[in-house]
Amino acid sequence: MNAPKIIAVVAASLGLALAAQASFAAANDHVVTQAQIDQIQKGESAAEARQVLGAPESTTNWITGTSSIVYELYAPNEESQLVYVNLDKSNKVSNVEVIRR
Repeated sequence: MNAPKIIAVVAASLGLALAAQASFAAANDHVVTQAQIDQIQKGESAAEARQVLGAPESTTNWITGTSSIVYELYAPNEESQLVYVNLDKSNKVSNVEVIRR
């Protein structure tokens, strides 16, 4: 196979992989990517975090008066991971944790 054909095959394969990832994440609202997680900033509101991440898989209210919105992390070829966006008593992001299941 010559170089232009190899490049075309690799580019097509990469395009299909990216499209599959995007459609998987779109079909599963509570599934997020690392790029989305990286956009979340300490101090932003829960509403702002949800705007970036979409609907959470669940929400946990802690006895301390804080809460967490929980998502699944989409990482192909890796074990399942959960993303906890932890919120303070003012409903602002305090930190983000990624935890292996």
